[in-house]
Parts: sequence; C-alpha cells; structure tokens
Amino acid sequence: MAMDLNAKAAYIRGLMTGMEFDPNSKNGKIIAAMMDLLEAMAATVTEHDQALDQAFDELDAIDEDMDDLTDALFGIDDEDEEDESDDDDAEYEVTCPNCGAVTAVDEDTLLNQELVCPNCGAAFDIELAPEEEENGNIPISDE
Repeated sequence: MAMDLNAKAAYIRGLMTGMEFDPNSKNGKIIAAMMDLLEAMAATVTEHDQALDQAFDELDAIDEDMDDLTDALFGIDDEDEEDESDDDDAEYEVTCPNCGAVTAVDEDTLLNQELVCPNCGAAFDIELAPEEEENGNIPISDE
C-alpha cells in the first residue's frame, strides 16, 4: 500500500531521528528546515486534496439536483428523450384549397413533392411562412 505525503514525511523524520541527526550543524540546519517545509507542504497538499474531493462530491450532488429539477420543470426523463428521436416521422395536416379535405402528410412529402388531394385529385403546393410554422399552422397556396 502506498504511503500518502504525510506518512512519507513522517518516515523521513523518523529516519533523521534514528540517524542521530544533528539539526544544529551547518548542513543539519538546512536539512531540518527542508524537513519542516516538506511536512508543511505535505499537510497543505492533503488539505487541498480533501477540499477537492469535497468539491467534487458537492458538484455531483448539484448535478443530480439539476437533473431532478429539469425533469420536474420540463417533464423530461430518459424515456421522453428517446421518444423525441422518433419525431422525425411527424405528420402534418394539410387542407386542400379546392375541396377543403384535410389530409395528413409526412415532412418529406410536405417539403419535396407537389401535393395531390386524395379526395378531389387537385394538385397544389405548400408555402411555409416562418411565423406560422412556429404555431403549427401551414399556409397553402393554390398553383
């Protein structure tokens, strides 16, 4: 098992004590000061690691809370997100300008083909107006 920084610093301090290290000699003063610095740095890094772990835990909790809030506000859950991908097969109701019959067509037919009324056989085109698209109403033009 690997030792953390505080344990390593304590191990080195123990080695110094066991070697009858003289902290009053010229070299000893430098090494003792370096050892004090090492212990202080190890303690600071450990505090930062703990604070970072706590921040990640809190961030995960906030993320989960935001997911719950989004689900509550918009009624979206994982099943709804899967259902949204099926919206490509949406159909639109189109009213024939000749006889008034209402017909359901898919988006590809609506955008790429001239429409023919199945009731009266009249051919007509669709013009999409931006402000009316948002409301779901599709204006038609007779050509």
